Amino acid sequence: MRGEERGEEWGEGERREERRGAGREVRGEERGERDIARSMKALELYVEELQELAESTGNRGHIGALKAKKSALDDLLGISAQGALVRSRFRNISEMDASSRFFFGLERKNGQKRLIHSMRSDTGQILSESTDIRRHAVGFYSSLFQSELGEEQEVSHGFYEGLPKVEQESSAELEVDVSLDELHTALQSMEHGKAPGIDGLPVEFYKTMWSVMGEDLLMVLRDSLTGGQLPLSCRRPVLTLLPKKGDLMEIKNWRPVSLLCTEYKLLSKVLATRLREVMGQVYHRDQTYCVPDRLVSDNVFLIRDFLDISSALGLETGLISIDQEKAFDRVEHQYLWKTLENFGFSPCLIAKIKAS
Repeated sequence: MRGEERGEEWGEGERREERRGAGREVRGEERGERDIARSMKALELYVEELQELAESTGNRGHIGALKAKKSALDDLLGISAQGALVRSRFRNISEMDASSRFFFGLERKNGQKRLIHSMRSDTGQILSESTDIRRHAVGFYSSLFQSELGEEQEVSHGFYEGLPKVEQESSAELEVDVSLDELHTALQSMEHGKAPGIDGLPVEFYKTMWSVMGEDLLMVLRDSLTGGQLPLSCRRPVLTLLPKKGDLMEIKNWRPVSLLCTEYKLLSKVLATRLREVMGQVYHRDQTYCVPDRLVSDNVFLIRDFLDISSALGLETGLISIDQEKAFDRVEHQYLWKTLENFGFSPCLIAKIKAS
């Protein structure tokens, strides 16, 4: 009965609030705060009593009323929080940075999307233990990315024969030491909000502290390139799996991603920018993706014209689309170094790429 009495009290409070709603703004914000506080207190007491009744009796009416009153309480809490933000004018924003159940809940919800609760093995068995899931993932990716280098000299010679060469002047420009301006330009082009590497330092940190640490970072990278090896923090990534489309019980539908330190990404971006300027000299004219002064749409027009001419001449033709699984991650390093060498890139540049 106490719950019903509280319900009548709250119902009367609601009607009272509606009658006074129009005049509340006139009487001022402080009076409104007191009304909301009283309503919240009464509603909290009523919710507690309904909670006890619902648990003890299991009455569906009590459960329904409990859900409705909890929703009303959430609305009042939102109004109260919004008023606090307006009044503070964000002067005490540092005090609002404290973690709350709400923000922990959001993080937990986002984390659940990337958490593997169970996995299907190759034999169809459901794996739910974390050790079994890890063992299955390691086995799958170890097999997928294992080296398959076993080329014969005659076969490889056919790939390397007749490749275009980079111009000597361009090759000399690629060999010069990394400059501070190159690093700064690369840093400014990097996006914010990206996950950091093992050291936990994001792009924003380097942009803020560049005037203090820019020259020191340049010295470290130059010494590392001279020695042929970057610091351990740059060479050690944090590996994580991101869900793709399809059945997430299958390990193949999880994409491995390496979270690398910003110093490594800076150096890689500098070298990639240099190579980008000379790619047009060595790439075939039909290769249009990511090549300066070329458009992917050029190949679309080429396919369209090819089909039109074939149809006009009565030729039977077809198109073949080849998509290698994990293509970029499965390029053999030895094949890459040999290809760069046959393109005419200098040993000095190849050594820099190997180090990075």
